[in-house]
Amino acid sequence: MTRKLQTLAVLAFFLVPQLVFAQKELKKANKQFDLKAYELAIENYTRTLEKEPGNLECIYKIAESYRLTNRPIDAIGWYRKIKKLGDIKPEYILNYAHTLKGVGKYRDAQELYWEYQKTDPIVGEHFAASCDFAANLLQEEEKYDLNLFGANTRYSDFGVTFFNEKAVFNTYAYKSGEELDRVESDINKTGNKIVYAKSFRPKFQENIELLRAPEKKKEFIGPISYANDSKTVAFTKNSFVDGHQFVTPTDVDLSIFLADVSFNGDFSEGKPFKHNELGYSTGFPCLAFNGTALYFASNRPGGYGGFDIYVSYLKNGDWTSPKNLGDKINSIGNEITPFFDGTDIYFSSDYHHGLGGFDIFKSVVRNGEWDYPESLGKIINSPSDDYFFTINSSTKEYYFTSNRIGGRGKDDIYIATPMNQEELASVDLINENVFVPKAVSLSDMNVPASQENSLVETVSFKEEIREEEEMDIPAAINLKELMKNKSDESTLSLSSAKKVASGEIIKSNPRVYFVQLAAYSRPITDMYRFKSLVKFGNVYKIYKTNSTKVRLGYYLDEYEAREVLDQVKRLGFSDAFVTRENLNTAEMELAYSSGQQIDNTDYDAFASVNDGKYKVRLASYEDPIWFDISKVKDLGEIEQWSKGSWTIFVLSGYSNLSEAQSAKIKAINRGFSDASVVIDKGGILEKLIEN
Repeated sequence: MTRKLQTLAVLAFFLVPQLVFAQKELKKANKQFDLKAYELAIENYTRTLEKEPGNLECIYKIAESYRLTNRPIDAIGWYRKIKKLGDIKPEYILNYAHTLKGVGKYRDAQELYWEYQKTDPIVGEHFAASCDFAANLLQEEEKYDLNLFGANTRYSDFGVTFFNEKAVFNTYAYKSGEELDRVESDINKTGNKIVYAKSFRPKFQENIELLRAPEKKKEFIGPISYANDSKTVAFTKNSFVDGHQFVTPTDVDLSIFLADVSFNGDFSEGKPFKHNELGYSTGFPCLAFNGTALYFASNRPGGYGGFDIYVSYLKNGDWTSPKNLGDKINSIGNEITPFFDGTDIYFSSDYHHGLGGFDIFKSVVRNGEWDYPESLGKIINSPSDDYFFTINSSTKEYYFTSNRIGGRGKDDIYIATPMNQEELASVDLINENVFVPKAVSLSDMNVPASQENSLVETVSFKEEIREEEEMDIPAAINLKELMKNKSDESTLSLSSAKKVASGEIIKSNPRVYFVQLAAYSRPITDMYRFKSLVKFGNVYKIYKTNSTKVRLGYYLDEYEAREVLDQVKRLGFSDAFVTRENLNTAEMELAYSSGQQIDNTDYDAFASVNDGKYKVRLASYEDPIWFDISKVKDLGEIEQWSKGSWTIFVLSGYSNLSEAQSAKIKAINRGFSDASVVIDKGGILEKLIEN
């Protein structure tokens, strides 16, 4: 045998067993994927890739496993690997594009949809146009006030309905004194439960009780729908897994049951709906007209796509053959979770033009037929999945479920209240000849007491965050406390001013994304543990009425915030989450900067700091938009400080008093007549008394 053949034989001896092992792992992973055991499938696909690094099937199935478990950032990372390999199948392109759209990356998604047009011109063009629709929809005025449902947990909570004064919903954890603390594997084994809150807007700590009696089988049931007369209930028997997508087009596990209702909202085991179809799914029921009409979703044959919406009527004690609601409502995609309010129908679709994932739509009857659906718009809809819409007939509030960022868990329940016309109206029109006020020196202000309140602006904002469901409004500051005798500037106190920015200027209050790291109701003694995260962005203290938040950011892009969140969790901050709110400098304090180490390393050690750094206070404004950074940007590092409704601009970066005094003189010569040297002692500004 030649040396070459001997070498090949040796290689075959070692490689063949590895390839056989890889194929065995791949077969096992594919089986797990088909059974929706995605976490296990990922493990075995990963083992296969160790032997076959370029296996496209493995890479794609890992990406799909992450997508189907609502982990889009991980999915996008694996889709990128496929794209780099070049040989990408059309179905890969389409699902990659859907995932990008689901995190708000509309332009990137649109490019892939255009690429998919080569395979399917109709679908590719439809979704490419939907990206333009989504981008335009985000520019519209907000029409709803949004709050988190107080009883959400860190697991999935979904599918609210109402029985008398109870809010009934599905959850993978419930509170009885305290929230059950269970590992993810236990949650997935036990399935969702039906629970109720004793009020429509439960507080976070309010007890949540199981709806069904202990002796009854109470898991893997829901969502449910009560008839208007509360005598009948329809419910879905499901195989949902916490955090996974609720449907795939090929599902076969959902079936509807109908049961009699007891006085407290509990119900009997029930009987199967006559038109459940073997080998297909029938679920998401909505009873209407006192239980004589049943709207539901099903992927049975004869529809227009995956899941379609149907209706069946109870006549002479028997349910009629289901009627498809037609091609104006149903599409080649999936339409699920119908809700009929007696006049209009609401449902979720992943095909009609929306912001991404499943969006919520409304259709009305015109000339005896359902009209083309209309999106409920942003706030109710998001780039993520939005579904299980219902209306509380008592309060007229909209309840729905979403897996968007800013919630407590994997799926969360939200409450939307339509704004009235006054809230939607524009505020003041701006005159063309705008008078630009000069910078205000607090020490030089001499305001009559009767005018003090007119000088103060209060800022209100809404925060989509898991701890808060009410607006925090900063208290109006008392200018008497800020102003001292005009002729004695040395008495001006800056001690309560807080640094909010370094090296940048925040002149407006846009809606931005933060990664929340922690929340405290007591003084913070462990700020230092967050210092290492500055590589991802600034670390802030955010002061609320009853607590202080530690947040990382801020980010203008949702996708970027999600990526940072993923990395932060891997570093051990498992309770971190993303929140979106209006930027409000009045409640912010910069703790650590991504651009430099902040002086105030330990907030609780301020008292021991004896010497500080010389800086130059330039001026104070009620509206920072009038500050012209170009006049002084060459004199030092710009810092932005906040005191109540006032913004104070400061120059820093001086190694000694002489440098600071020199910068002060230059600032005065450039129009900042009230410039003065101050000392920053560990985050506390003090006026320097100069001889």
